Amino acid sequence: MPESVNYGIQQSGGVSQVGNQAVGPGAYAVGGRLSTSSADVDTLVRRLVEALDTHRDEVPEPARPTAVAVRDVLTVPDADPARVRGLLERLAVLAAPVAPITAAVTELLKVVHPG
Repeated sequence: MPESVNYGIQQSGGVSQVGNQAVGPGAYAVGGRLSTSSADVDTLVRRLVEALDTHRDEVPEPARPTAVAVRDVLTVPDADPARVRGLLERLAVLAAPVAPITAAVTELLKVVHPG
């Protein structure tokens, strides 16, 4: 009989209450609500969009729509923390060669986190 690999969770009896859970290679779970450690998120997003406007010829095309997506998702009351973080990380990669954009993304990453 071939050996099987089980990445699941096994429980026998008792009670289990699980919030966010991920199992298996490469799995991750992020939950909760998005929280900010600063009321200036709008200002930081505005700076990011302005930096993208100023340096539009220096960044690949997908950077602008990604920044707009960041702005849009941050206006949603219960924004998905994983989505926000993923968009910011994508933008950081796209705009890495442009210091002002990278700085704006870094500032947003500092204040936007799962709560």
